[in-house]
Amino acid sequence: MKKRLTLAACLAVVLSAPVALAQASTGASSSVLDALFTPTAIGIALGAVTSAVGLFAGGTWLTERRKRRIALGAYHAFHVVEDIAAEDPAENLVDKAAKGLEVIDTWMKANGWRTLKPGEQALVKLQFSALHGEQKAEEKVQEQALSVALGAVAAKTAVESAVPSMPRG
Repeated sequence: MKKRLTLAACLAVVLSAPVALAQASTGASSSVLDALFTPTAIGIALGAVTSAVGLFAGGTWLTERRKRRIALGAYHAFHVVEDIAAEDPAENLVDKAAKGLEVIDTWMKANGWRTLKPGEQALVKLQFSALHGEQKAEEKVQEQALSVALGAVAAKTAVESAVPSMPRG
């Protein structure tokens, strides 16, 4: 909301400035100002200001949207590569990140985006390593939980076998 109010105020100043300058000018300098403040020149200046604001706002939107698409593509590419590696353990992919970059480039082209630039490729590799680390940490937690559960079962069995059962009667 603040941004819109600020832009509206700036637009009002830009639109009212030529009129105020034209009214304030007198004498010999008025011919120069009259030449500068023609409707065509004012239209060109306003078009340039509007284009600059539009490019600034539009460029940020496209960058954020592209970042989300790259993150989405990297997530899916990581899982595609992991699934391919799990299908055939003999064909173990030597460099999963390179295969993942190939997958994400293909996906980006298929969805109308350009291929990844080197900086974006570095970010995808970083995301791959983060996803791999997250996956390994989850496996470790599950392994520890299974170990604790098996230990509890073994302890219960050991206690039950050590205490003889007493017949009732």
